Amino acid sequence: MSEYERTDRRVSWREANPDAYSELKRTWGVIGHSSVLMVLSLSLIGTSLTLGYLHWPGWLETSARLGASGAAVGCGAVGLWRLVRALFRSVRAVVRTRRRGADGEAQGEAVEEAVPEAVPAAGSS
Repeated sequence: MSEYERTDRRVSWREANPDAYSELKRTWGVIGHSSVLMVLSLSLIGTSLTLGYLHWPGWLETSARLGASGAAVGCGAVGLWRLVRALFRSVRAVVRTRRRGADGEAQGEAVEEAVPEAVPAAGSS
């Protein structure tokens, strides 16, 4: 008998799959952090481009531009890597949950069919 039949209420996906839900929740947090890193990267690119309008000595301008560009590439790469990894992990968790759900239903049916009928006690007739 399923959870739905026992309690007469539908069990939400979140309650039925707490592991996958926690992975998806963590993914949303990583998406937020990755977005911040991407915006920071864009800001650093803008800073690097703006430095050309300041009248600094050539070596200082070059150093500042290289530093800002390097930081922009680093922030962008870290943000993109975290985003891709989190999305991959959440997809894997959902697929694993679906696979477990299908296996659990199949195993549950097999268990229900394999339950032996009550054997009468030896002394009773």
